[in-house]
Amino acid sequence: MIDSPQRIVRIFALGSPHGDDQVAWAAADRLSEDPLIRSITYQLATPWDLVELLVPDCSVIVIDACVGVASPGSVLRIGENELASSPVARQSTHGGSLLQALEMAKALRRTIRELAVFGIAVESCEPGDALSESARHAVGDVVLQIEILLSEWLPKR
Repeated sequence: MIDSPQRIVRIFALGSPHGDDQVAWAAADRLSEDPLIRSITYQLATPWDLVELLVPDCSVIVIDACVGVASPGSVLRIGENELASSPVARQSTHGGSLLQALEMAKALRRTIRELAVFGIAVESCEPGDALSESARHAVGDVVLQIEILLSEWLPKR
């Protein structure tokens, strides 16, 4: 397991099988090629699912598709301080906002030590559509950014 006594890390990929909404799951699949990262990575259908998987004082990475916030294929990193004002946190195709789910977790005393949200700007999340070329390209970008962040959070892994 990748968690250390000093830090517990969770990676949550929010998605669905619809078009570019698969992009976070595709990134999770790529990250999970590393067996150590696989043990801390979860593919979820709704932000509410992450509440049950949080443990107190964990560091959290969230990956999610966003429509209409930037050019398709762009990767946006949002920190905890920017979350409330970010359209990435307010817009969701998953039946609730990430911000609401994180507020519920806080109310349940599932505190987050550090939070990094990676929003991937996508073209379309239509049922039956495949992952677009811009979304496929963004998978590599977001995986690299997350691997760099993990090396900072867990330098001795």
